Amino acid sequence: MPPVHRLLHITLDTTGSPEMELLLLLAGSLFAGDGYYEQDLLRRKRFYHLAQVLSHSDPWYVAALARYTRQVLGLRSGPSALVAHLFWWGPREAAEAAARGVWLRGDEHLETLAYTRAQGWKLRKALKRAVAWRLNAMSPQALLKYRRSGHAFSQRDALILTHPRPQDQAHALVYEWLARGKRALPEAQAFVARLLEERPTWERILSAEGATREAWLKALPHLRGLSLVRNLRNLHRFGLLAEEEVQELLWRKLLSPEVASWQVYPHQWLLAIFLGHQEGWPPAVLTMLEDALEGTAPPLALEGETLILVDVSGSMFQPLAWGSEVNYALAAASLGALLYRKTGGRLVGFDDRVHPVAQPPEAPLARLVAALLEAGRGGTFLGKALEESLPGFSGHRVVIFTDEQVHDDAYAPLRRWLEQNPKRSAYVINVAGYAPLAFPERGVVRMGGWSERLLEILFLLEVKDPVAWIRSGAWERTTAPVAPVEEPEDEERR
Repeated sequence: MPPVHRLLHITLDTTGSPEMELLLLLAGSLFAGDGYYEQDLLRRKRFYHLAQVLSHSDPWYVAALARYTRQVLGLRSGPSALVAHLFWWGPREAAEAAARGVWLRGDEHLETLAYTRAQGWKLRKALKRAVAWRLNAMSPQALLKYRRSGHAFSQRDALILTHPRPQDQAHALVYEWLARGKRALPEAQAFVARLLEERPTWERILSAEGATREAWLKALPHLRGLSLVRNLRNLHRFGLLAEEEVQELLWRKLLSPEVASWQVYPHQWLLAIFLGHQEGWPPAVLTMLEDALEGTAPPLALEGETLILVDVSGSMFQPLAWGSEVNYALAAASLGALLYRKTGGRLVGFDDRVHPVAQPPEAPLARLVAALLEAGRGGTFLGKALEESLPGFSGHRVVIFTDEQVHDDAYAPLRRWLEQNPKRSAYVINVAGYAPLAFPERGVVRMGGWSERLLEILFLLEVKDPVAWIRSGAWERTTAPVAPVEEPEDEERR
């Protein structure tokens, strides 16, 4: 799948302290392109100034913030840049702690090096030692996968600058090839050639034997993660999903504790479940997928009933990214159902009519999402949905998932509701981007863009003191951090 739209912009009435301002700047993932309110160059200048000041005055907060935004919000460029600031302005201990928590993928140390070079800074010895440690910690396969030739900073650049002492013969051969290329020793060239030819076992089986029934049966034990979820349709095509031994193997895979480390997101499980219903997959397999979805649903510490409005108008059924099978409606409905599951309240779909979901929060997530998606594709009348849904709602939080292509006055009923109680809050999440139409005034927390970790930001914004919460490391006990492992080569990540 091509990369999805991960850019997120947060607009609040105030930013508060420099610590809070930097937090919001990073939580908005503001390193990619121009936003609606502020040009990219201005954001970069703000980031540089805040990171410089706080790396001097509060380096351990900066280190905790870098780890939080990488491990919980799943951001990459911003946290890697913070690590660079800490190595330049802050104490070595804080910088090293941040690097260990941020450099999870095989190219994130390269982002730190590239940012350092872009600022015109020299590479300090502490940064060189940290990068050398990172290179030795990576597998030979990961070093080649993330070699980033032709990029602003490559693994070859990192090797030449840091001179790591290889931990074993395999690393020595890969370092030799990365550094010298075609002039490398013959044994290094042969070793790397073998590694580059290697593919996941299941791919090699299909390549050698063709996409036959027997080949898929041999490949199945080697499938995991997204590779398994996405290839269930191929197993069904050859009738394998109906076989008892295949279902037993799927049961061991999909319902094992390991499945939590796959980082298959709710909308990806749902896509497979809905496809399975369309194609007539065996009920046992669909039940396994639903159980896997329930078992891997991310935790969320939000409390208090929520009125959740999910836009299911026709424009929301556009693809989330070019070539993607996931549309805005599915992404929004999956997050809305998760929020409903965690907080209770009301879950309502809307287009030119209002479609309350009658099922309780503890209903299966797939059923909640299906109830939303089955009712949509009309016009967008958010004002009408608010007028019908707000009366009688006793909670203090409203969350709206929409693309804001609305045809009526949506702000007036929401403003009246907010003014009745200062403890009430409203969040408008424009999943499609940066063209706000429905809420041009202040008074609500606005978010533009979409991320699988978006609900974590809702919780962050409701923490009494977000800065103290992040500094203390409390987030490590209340959230589901990104797994600190190299991404398997047979799983296409976003």
